[in-house]
Amino acid sequence: MKTIKHLLQGIMGCLAFALTGCHHAAQPYCIGADISFVPQHEAAGIVYKDTDGKEADICEIMAKYHFNTIRLRIFVNPEAEKGYAPGRGFCDLEHTLKMAQRIKKNGMEFALDFHYSDTWADPDKQFKPSAWKDLTGVQLEEKLYNYTKEVLTALKDAKAAPGIIQIGNEINHGMVWPEGKIDDNATEENWQALMRLYKAGQKAVREVLPQAKIQVHLALGGENLLCREFLDHMIQAGAEFDIIGLSYYEQWHETYNDLKANLYDLTERYQKPVCVCEYGANPQNIRIINDIVRSLPNGLGYGTMAWEPTGVLFDKSGKAETELFQIYENMYRQYIQTNEQPHFVPPYTSQDSLQGPIIGADISWVPQQEKHGIRFSHQNIEKDVLEILKEHHFNWIRWRLFVDPTAENGYSKDGFCGLESTLAMAKRIKKAGLKFLLDFHYSDTWADPGKQFTPASWKEIKGSALEGQVYRYSNETIHRFMKEGVCPDMVQIGNEINHGMMWPQGKIETSYEPFAVLLRCASAGVRAANPDIKIMVHIACGGQNEESVQFFDKIISRDVKFDVIGQSYYPEYHGSLEELEANLKDLAKRYQKPIVVVEYQHFRKEVNEIVSRIPNGLGLGTFIWEATSPMWGNLFDKTGQTTPYINIYPELNSTLNKN
Repeated sequence: MKTIKHLLQGIMGCLAFALTGCHHAAQPYCIGADISFVPQHEAAGIVYKDTDGKEADICEIMAKYHFNTIRLRIFVNPEAEKGYAPGRGFCDLEHTLKMAQRIKKNGMEFALDFHYSDTWADPDKQFKPSAWKDLTGVQLEEKLYNYTKEVLTALKDAKAAPGIIQIGNEINHGMVWPEGKIDDNATEENWQALMRLYKAGQKAVREVLPQAKIQVHLALGGENLLCREFLDHMIQAGAEFDIIGLSYYEQWHETYNDLKANLYDLTERYQKPVCVCEYGANPQNIRIINDIVRSLPNGLGYGTMAWEPTGVLFDKSGKAETELFQIYENMYRQYIQTNEQPHFVPPYTSQDSLQGPIIGADISWVPQQEKHGIRFSHQNIEKDVLEILKEHHFNWIRWRLFVDPTAENGYSKDGFCGLESTLAMAKRIKKAGLKFLLDFHYSDTWADPGKQFTPASWKEIKGSALEGQVYRYSNETIHRFMKEGVCPDMVQIGNEINHGMMWPQGKIETSYEPFAVLLRCASAGVRAANPDIKIMVHIACGGQNEESVQFFDKIISRDVKFDVIGQSYYPEYHGSLEELEANLKDLAKRYQKPIVVVEYQHFRKEVNEIVSRIPNGLGLGTFIWEATSPMWGNLFDKTGQTTPYINIYPELNSTLNKN
């Protein structure tokens, strides 16, 4: 049925194209760019040149290569003390007006991006303009209305009116803080306050430029739940938008697959054009992103706007890069030919499912033990520890990974549980025919509910930069494992993270929002490297149902994508066996996700049996913690000889496989 539905949508889209000759009756497919830095570059002496080296207005060059829309940002007072350009005024009304006239002169559409701030406004910061600092309530709304009206009137009078207008920039956390701020704890009153500010801008747009399109701009390229939450609040409040505008940067906004799934859902749900109005253009992603947008059914793929692409489209001398512009040239030529449009391809869905029962062990101490001379044995016969575990029906191994364990306060000066050490062990695990769970700690040392230290090499990185670092580290690490032929079968994005991770930024206090963004970036980094790897979120709340539900409700509402619920269970911290069973059954019922007790020490048989009784086969299995440590897992004694406890597992395997 779904296939037929998408086929019909595709036919309707092609019919619309054939009748109108373009993707939208009033606007051809938008091949756009934000080039707001250009006046600053020109003031610094850069002169732009065509691909043949001939000097020309940059707008002329962009138009020649079929860019048809240019976006410019505008700040309230960029010359303010903490403004965007003190003493220079770039991106103020005067500079914006002059640049808009150049855009119009070259036959391109002009999109205006109101930041409603003296400096950058984005999800991390939406600072109120200094001149508005004492205004609140109705006075603040009136000021925003009057300012918007004055800017638009000036542009209109100068015959440089924008055809697309953003009321705020990346406003998914609100704008004009604190009055217009929203987060995961936002009340209905908070939402109403934001929408009143938005509607003040909307009123000015409709009065001055009633034909202009209002684009709501959210930095949520692949975050479908959050897009829907925001847009539904807008509709409920009577706030208007003609175009859904999204930022999409790979390190913050999920995978290309998530972007595709989100765009298809939004167009079907709201029947509004969608524009990826910010993306970081590079030779690899230009066609990928544009093909996704262009393939949207019913002509609802409005287009894209590359963010400040002059650094890649032109070399340091200002000369146009033939290869990059050729990508846009080829894209344009394809998009105007109805018989060569990108085809709808459904978002990728992994067909692989985890098979239980998992009988797993964390044995991350083994290299240290082996360095100190311990040799593992069973019944006085020395063997590789992995062979012994496999003979006793263990089928998974869990391994922790620290960013830099050799750092000053790191886990190991010898580099144990660093990348190279872990790769070496992963090769042994795979060679033994066992499955591999990689446990990212996102720290140089132990991360648990009582401590989640940011790696020393990341300590100066804050805000969105830290989020991007988490994505890159996760992505590059998985690529390295894949290159070495030892790709993990499952990955934990953080260890016992019920109080957050990478403190202080990711510490859960009044809001989950900063933590959830870090977690999304971690998940996306892994899935972008290999979408078949299963993602586990691990908390230490084995028998604590209220805390577990609060945590998972929050991260799911914040659009964190994961496959498996992981719990630690130590009775001295996490309650009785009865509480453990009640919690796990409730979580399975609520979230319909597989569950693993990924750390336990006591009640070996009972914990495994509890997990096996979770309804609908959602109890995947367990990992005993530090199986080779006499102090913890105690499956081996201090000499490396197996203890009687290891004999529980063959019997458990037989019992669990019958269930």
